[in-house]
Amino acid sequence: MTQLTPKGIRFPESTDHTRLWEHFQNLATDVDGLITIGSAEAEDTASRTTTSTTYTDATGGAFSCSVTVPPSGKVMVAIRSTQRNSGSLNTITSWRAVGSTSGTVYTENDTAALIWSGSGSTNLSLSLVKRLSGLVPGETLTVTTKHRVNSASTATFDYRQIVLWGLP
Repeated sequence: MTQLTPKGIRFPESTDHTRLWEHFQNLATDVDGLITIGSAEAEDTASRTTTSTTYTDATGGAFSCSVTVPPSGKVMVAIRSTQRNSGSLNTITSWRAVGSTSGTVYTENDTAALIWSGSGSTNLSLSLVKRLSGLVPGETLTVTTKHRVNSASTATFDYRQIVLWGLP
């Protein structure tokens, strides 16, 4: 009788010596499913802006990237932005993660955001990395950047990047 490891890999018992090749075939199939992990990247090099004081998409519409959640249910998210502000006010970039099965799993917020209080033509490139876990294996996870300013001004984003990769 075949048994399973905690990660779902089938293995034979000591009495299962007949048709041993079938056990090796099952082992190869199970392990392949565990090590096949996807990744994705999106890059936006166009200059975008926002004047909103609440989180929204920058001009040009939503900027997002999607990946299939691996069997572990874990995905690493990295976002990067090169941004500035027309005044000496805050330009803030955060993100939202939505699973095709589980719905919203992470919401944009100021606590874990890219914040730059630069003015005029002074750009700053910022990035952050966050691990998401407890996702539904096989679902599509879509990450979308969201932007805002803290007071009346114009935020400009000259470069944005999202990188997603599944974790074992």
